[in-house]
Order: sequence, then structure tokens, then C-alpha cells
Amino acid sequence: MALCAKFASHHLPGPQLATLRFLIGLFVIGVALLRGRRLHVVRYPPLLLRGVFGSIAVLAYFGAIAHLPVGIATLLNSSSPLFVGFFAYLFLREPIAKKTYLALLVTALGVGLVILGDQKPGTQLLHRSHLLWCLVGLGSAIFSAAAVTTIRAMRQREGAWEIFCAFCLIGGIVTGIPTLFLWVPLTWVDLGWVLGMGVCAALAQVGMTHALRDVPAVTAVLIMQITPLSTLLLDALLFSQVPTPVGVVGVLVTLLGITWGTRPTS
Repeated sequence: MALCAKFASHHLPGPQLATLRFLIGLFVIGVALLRGRRLHVVRYPPLLLRGVFGSIAVLAYFGAIAHLPVGIATLLNSSSPLFVGFFAYLFLREPIAKKTYLALLVTALGVGLVILGDQKPGTQLLHRSHLLWCLVGLGSAIFSAAAVTTIRAMRQREGAWEIFCAFCLIGGIVTGIPTLFLWVPLTWVDLGWVLGMGVCAALAQVGMTHALRDVPAVTAVLIMQITPLSTLLLDALLFSQVPTPVGVVGVLVTLLGITWGTRPTS
């Protein structure tokens, strides 16, 4: 999904990409409804929160993708376990094992090293624009963590399709407002990348929502750290964005944190 968005972002602004992603998601839901699926909402306020948190996270993430290497933007977005653990503890009373704390710290260290490794000769890592978009990417992780925690809280009552529908509907409204002022006509090439992005996003969202019924929030988002690692690899192959030695060490440290944090205790 991130790679398709990166290709499309060469011509289309981030808010427009986010809106198109949500519209494709709504189309997928419409197809499911036509095939006989029914939506049964239990409580509306949690669905509203999930939609707002998720749409802001997507808007920030797509903005970061447009202005940063796609691997770095994805890593920043995937740092959400740092926040999910605390949100799940504060609002869901899910206990956090000592091993999980240490795994989160190791993962955070790895993400930090990868960001530092993005510094290339002749560039300044802390350039104002670069730092701004890194903070935007980090903000996408915070709102993503809030969305994941909300899903985890209501997944025992609400169905995966109901949650996904609320996400796409509210997300389309939130991101559609700036899109009205930034709309760029799509070419056929843009359309291909947008369709790939939307289909991948829909499959990923429904799969994640199904999993969060039975998987603790922190464990689920630690597993999702596989996403930035694969994105970094494809980024290097397709965009020649090869990590520096510091970045490679960061990737390995991040992988260590994932493996450690998701390894069963018994």
C-alpha cells in the first residue's frame, strides 16, 4: 500500500490519496453489502472515535510518504507500539509484561537509528522541513495507536466490517475537506497506483480488525513492525533508497525488538 501511495504521490497530493483510499474502501464495503453482508452497529460513539483517529493517522501518514523516503515514513508510522502499550494500559487495563517494555524500548531504539541513518552526505537530518515531516510521521503513529486501542476496546462487540465502514466513511469526510482545495486530475497511471493502494489498504484493514478480536493490542502492533522492514527492502529495490550502515543496524535492532516482543512467554 505504501509503495503504491509513494508512486502516486509523485503527481497527487497526500490528502487526495487518503480520500481516494477511503472511497475505494467504501466501494469494497458496497460490494460486500450487495453480496448479502449486513451491518449491525452496537454503539456509535466508539465507531466515531475510531474513524476520527484513523483518518487523521492516514492523512498524516500519506503526507509523510509524499515528503520522506517511503521506508522512513512507514517506520515512523509503525512506531505506534510505543503509544499503544500505554493507551491499552490506561484505557483497557491490559497488563504490560516487563519483557514487552524492554521490547518496546529496543524497537524504539531501532526506529531512531533508522531515522538517523537517513542522513546522507551533504544533507542535514535536522533540516526544518525534514524534521517537520518526521514529526508528522510520528503524529500518524500516535493517532494510529489511538485507533488500534479503540478497535481493541470494541472488537468484542462490533464486527470487523462495521468498524471498517466507520473508518472509511468518517475518513472520507475528514480527508475530503482539504482534497476539495488540492484536487489534481488523475492520469491512467495514477489510477492504476491508486487502485492498487486502495485494494491493499482494504485487505489489510479488514485482516487487522479481525485479528484484534483475539490478539492483545501491543502484540498486534509489534507484529505490524514487519511492515516497515519489508517496505525498506522494497524501497531500496525500487527507489534506490539504500539505508546507510547506521540505518541497517537500526533495521536489525528493530527486527530484534519485534522477535523478542512477540515470542510467547511459555
